[in-house]
Amino acid sequence: MYAHVQQGDWDIVENFFADDFSIYEPPSLPYGGEWHGKDALRRLYAHVMAYWEAPKVEWIDLLGSETYTVALLHFSMTSRASGERFSQHVTEVTRFNSDGKMTEMRIHYFDAGEVARIARPDMKSI
Repeated sequence: MYAHVQQGDWDIVENFFADDFSIYEPPSLPYGGEWHGKDALRRLYAHVMAYWEAPKVEWIDLLGSETYTVALLHFSMTSRASGERFSQHVTEVTRFNSDGKMTEMRIHYFDAGEVARIARPDMKSI
């Protein structure tokens, strides 16, 4: 799925999701909150990339079972507003339904406050 996201193959990506798919970003981020529907990741990605450029995602590991997986990643991106780059570990916890479709993804940054500050340097520190 991640390879297809990087290629922008959204029709293929959405085949991995259940109809009731939801993704959650930390509420402190300018794109934080809940995103619902099979196209949630497509919409979220477009919104996220309004703040960032030159994204680099490195896989560390993938752990899990039939119900949950935990992707351990390392993200690096450059703020469109300030030119400052952040680099930190991110964990994505994904839940699957009985059909093997993704129903929920929760994104956990090592320091969401740093990400928010770099994404929106015009905002007061969290």
